[in-house]
Amino acid sequence: MPTTDQIDVFFTYRVLDQDLFEKYLAAVLPVTEKEEPYVLEYTLARSADGTILQHERYENEEAIGRHLALTADGQKMWGESTELTNIRFVGPLSEKFRTENALEPIASWWDRYQSIAR
Repeated sequence: MPTTDQIDVFFTYRVLDQDLFEKYLAAVLPVTEKEEPYVLEYTLARSADGTILQHERYENEEAIGRHLALTADGQKMWGESTELTNIRFVGPLSEKFRTENALEPIASWWDRYQSIAR
């Protein structure tokens, strides 16, 4: 059984307002890189049709809340500039977190089953 508290979040979305999306990136990425050591990974990838796949890795559940609070203005821009199509949470998340972030029907919850830690 895996013993890490790390949480991975994988989500896909479409950008509806490119200018506002770029403002989100300019607001959030520098803060995350410089001020949030508990955000272990923050990666965006783009498919040929323009869909974005974003992967974020956090030290633990608390780190997600800290990130969202610190980058609240940027999160608002992200919400106004995109259309979320899918989100997957992987790791040990509390029932409270799952309830507060249900995002039905596009959210799914995954518990680590097997892993190799390095």
